[in-house]
Amino acid sequence: MKTLLALLLVAPLGLGCVRVPQHRADAMRAEPIEPLGEDRLSLHWKFVTSDRLLEVEPQEFAAATVYSDTLFVGSANGWFHALRASNGAVRWRKQVGSVSSAPLVLGTTLYVGTNDGVLVSLDAQTGVEKWRYQSRGPIQQPPTATGNMIVFSNEADQVIAVDSITGKFKWQYKGETPEEYTLRGHAGVMADGELIYTGFSNGTLAAIRRDTGSIAWSTSLKADADRFMDVDATPLTLGDTLYASSSSGGVYALDKATGLVKWRVPFWDATIPSTSGNVGGIASDGKILYVSVADLGTFAIDLGGNVIWRVGARGGGEPAVPVVFGDLLVYSLAKDGMFLADRRTGATLEYFDPGDGVSAPPTITSDGRLYVMSNRGILYAFDLD
Repeated sequence: MKTLLALLLVAPLGLGCVRVPQHRADAMRAEPIEPLGEDRLSLHWKFVTSDRLLEVEPQEFAAATVYSDTLFVGSANGWFHALRASNGAVRWRKQVGSVSSAPLVLGTTLYVGTNDGVLVSLDAQTGVEKWRYQSRGPIQQPPTATGNMIVFSNEADQVIAVDSITGKFKWQYKGETPEEYTLRGHAGVMADGELIYTGFSNGTLAAIRRDTGSIAWSTSLKADADRFMDVDATPLTLGDTLYASSSSGGVYALDKATGLVKWRVPFWDATIPSTSGNVGGIASDGKILYVSVADLGTFAIDLGGNVIWRVGARGGGEPAVPVVFGDLLVYSLAKDGMFLADRRTGATLEYFDPGDGVSAPPTITSDGRLYVMSNRGILYAFDLD
């Protein structure tokens, strides 16, 4: 049975710690089999962004962005909040529409994507709207700034560039969307030099020219699949190599200039009939790739394509993008909660479940403050000890 840390939710601020009692579990499940011996999380404050106590299996996907002493975060109920990062006090709030991703902060300007397909530009100090751009699909990944443009993708397989000051349309690239069902979500955009990299629901990874929106190259990552081959994880670059993944093909390393595949690590588990899984995202510490895949687990893969370790996630729910912080790897599973693991071994050090799981990725600042949204719409601020 899933652990409910009710004690944490009623504990005084600053006194909360998270520890999992001993219980039996499948070895490939995310929940630890043995009791954990570390206290890495100390609750600092919490803030209710929306009241979802009466909903059945709610989900919140929005992550926070921290700039100076202000935390910016949206929610599924449409309210966007600017909070004092040190104590959670409200600086301003505004109704912008349902949000499922982190905002982009550039100086005094915010860029927020909504599930209605709107990219909104707000004054970071006051919340006053500067402009908005309407696209045709939910924006569920953060936008990216490059040159004088804001570039974003949406679930309609569109990549759109607009002027960062005025919101004026610059260009659009449209990927081919399969007629059959696709997985929930979409890849974000990765800007590197003159190219912008992203993936599409037909299993294609593409490099798009920043200045024109024309295609530089595209490569199929779907392997032998004819459905559920989505490239939903935002790719990342290290040196001259681009790393990406698809739900059907696994993890790929490609030459970022040409799109030629260097190696591939397929997802596979003999105990699970399907070898595909929804990929939450890819993170790296510069030497190791960390990839979370629904039901199949979280993988650590070196830059040569060798799997170093894998920890289970069976039954844990849809994963979010993992986050590397020092010697920690922090990742969320929609049903089971948030996990703090030793990034060198994958061993779980601590586990936080507010009662209904965590679908959102955590945000960790350089001074060791961790912020994460629960599926009930409660934003938690922890100190990492």
